Amino acid sequence: MRIALYNLTTTTKIGGVESFVWDLARELVKRGHAVDILGGVGTRRETTGARVFTFPFISRRFWQALPPLRRAYAEAKLLERLTMAIAALPTLVRGNYQIIHLQKPYDLLPALLARRLSGAKVILGCHGEDFYRGDRWLARHVDAAVSCSRFNAQTIAGRYGFTPEVVFNGIDTSLFRPQPPDPTRRTRWGLPTDRPLLLFVGRLQPWKGVETAIRALSYIPHTHLIIAGDGEDRERLATIATELGLHERVTFLGSVPRQQLPDLYAAVDILVATSYASETFGIGPVEAQACGLPVVASRFGGFPEVVADGHTGLLVPPRDPPALAEAINTLLRDPDRRAAMAAAAPAWAAQFAWPAVVDRIEAVYRAVVGETVRAR
Repeated sequence: MRIALYNLTTTTKIGGVESFVWDLARELVKRGHAVDILGGVGTRRETTGARVFTFPFISRRFWQALPPLRRAYAEAKLLERLTMAIAALPTLVRGNYQIIHLQKPYDLLPALLARRLSGAKVILGCHGEDFYRGDRWLARHVDAAVSCSRFNAQTIAGRYGFTPEVVFNGIDTSLFRPQPPDPTRRTRWGLPTDRPLLLFVGRLQPWKGVETAIRALSYIPHTHLIIAGDGEDRERLATIATELGLHERVTFLGSVPRQQLPDLYAAVDILVATSYASETFGIGPVEAQACGLPVVASRFGGFPEVVADGHTGLLVPPRDPPALAEAINTLLRDPDRRAAMAAAAPAWAAQFAWPAVVDRIEAVYRAVVGETVRAR
């Protein structure tokens, strides 16, 4: 099957959706599909076996600098995507694709135009709430939709009137798996060796709720918080830690390459996931659990689908530092329970392994092109 994975930021930034596209491309190529990745001009490249095409675009920052669009975030992103579409449309039309798989509704217009001109089927991938005026009408014309979680599928159903097939996001369990013990691991990372370690992994944006984790430290004695990630909120978070007198108990590692994350997961005691908005899945908690790390997460968005409350971790109310601290203290005081969660976590996370995810995605592809799903 000839498949186009179309998403501007795949080749320009690092994030959950972008990693999903690269990983999906790799897994589809393994199964014999011819896959092209179409993205914006950028420097990100990964070895997948797929062909990569990049196209110029006018950044959303340009559009947001215009007074009428200064607060129009969705419209600025839409214009950014449409400027790439002008250059990408000939490739979409002439690529002889059977499937054009989008990751954002901002790309509906060029994909549907390509379908009209080439006969390709359009799959809308749903990862968030990227809605804008006119998207309801366009979405009605896709051939199918897939979603990263039941939470997100319900959101899409409320907006568009149809429910996507839930396929989840995938993880590479050959990479994310329990690591052998290594007494030098914390020293190599430059981390404290004499106390429990908490870990946050993700972009540093306000809605990720890292402030909640920092404030929770006030209620968790003799414990250190490791923050792996970077973003616009880093300076503010560092200031909060200093104002609370907790700066010596918080370490900012900056961005950590994905290949190094399993070793980092093995160096700590608990992963904290504290989002309170825009969190439709939760790839960090899934990767951590695949590595045998218990998770304490906010009961929000897709987190209740990826963390088995009481079995592989605990769920707490979002934006509630005392509640987060109480759950963490509960696990730190009970090493046997924490060990049981760690032991159960990899088997739970296996449902998100790429083979299972691609099985579900392939079934959708084959249904829309009228092919029979082959038994595997």
